[in-house]
Amino acid sequence: MEVEFQRAKRLIDKAERILLIAHRKPDGDTLGTCIALHLALSKESKEVQKACIDDIPDRYTYMTDIKEYIKEFNYHEYDLLIVCDAGASYMTDYHKIYPDIFKGEVPVINIDHHASNDNFGTVNIVDHHAASTTVILYRFFKYAGYNFTPQIATAILTGLYNDTGSFMHQNTSPETLKIAGEMTACGGRVVDVSRNLFKTTPVSTLKLWGRVLENLKVNSEGVALSVITKQDFDECEAQIDELSGAVDFINCVPGTKFTVLLHEDDAGNVKGSFRTRNEDVDLEEIAGKFGGGGHKKAAGFTIPGRLEKDIRWKIIPLNGADRRHRSLRSIDL
Repeated sequence: MEVEFQRAKRLIDKAERILLIAHRKPDGDTLGTCIALHLALSKESKEVQKACIDDIPDRYTYMTDIKEYIKEFNYHEYDLLIVCDAGASYMTDYHKIYPDIFKGEVPVINIDHHASNDNFGTVNIVDHHAASTTVILYRFFKYAGYNFTPQIATAILTGLYNDTGSFMHQNTSPETLKIAGEMTACGGRVVDVSRNLFKTTPVSTLKLWGRVLENLKVNSEGVALSVITKQDFDECEAQIDELSGAVDFINCVPGTKFTVLLHEDDAGNVKGSFRTRNEDVDLEEIAGKFGGGGHKKAAGFTIPGRLEKDIRWKIIPLNGADRRHRSLRSIDL
């Protein structure tokens, strides 16, 4: 990793105008990484901007400069692009607008922790064993000698809290707790992070999660499954980002192999999220069968389509039923 750190540092030192890119449907890890880099590189007399193709959820407004994201840009005006927490190049969605953006015309630093990462950068700082991308960024800051201000520490804590589920997921390690402690000592606002990410819930979100629980089933193979349709979102007056964290919540069902949450989006797609607590289940492999990816214990996919409920009923005659009814035994309707 030190070689990649060296190469990244050289690109950063050489660049004057830097664009930080978050992935689509931004979460705490991609935003925390972008914010921390923005604050640190601005102090190095760099001209820095942040970009995200989607709107930034209100829950992250406690972070410094969180609303200063642009959606469109001319990437040729920058000396360097840094992509934060994108599990693959297509996860930014900017390839749809700028097909050649990651083809090397402008150097790209790819910082990420997903095993599905396709190493699309000029420099790839990728460690799929890291609990979050902000963990990798913390290591890079240590290498580069960047200071941890209270604002930077808060951004790094945001990524940590987001991707460890408030230190409840199995990727919580001695390293993550050590970093969290150090960032708190540096003035990171851990109370703001935990309250906004996990302790603040609008009525619309509560209603939506109620639908998740209402639709939850466990099949004969020990898979917990729930679905949310576009109609559910509309009736609960909820946005898609309000579903964030629901799959982790239902993953607590005892005795299950893994959990699946399916939902429809506004673009005519079905998105699937997988979670497991079992060591013998590889969710990245399962998600890969649907063109997705992620980690062994947390993965997902997106495919064009819609959700349709299919109910099957059977007539099971009682033991004392008349002979003329026995022909109905186990007939599917």
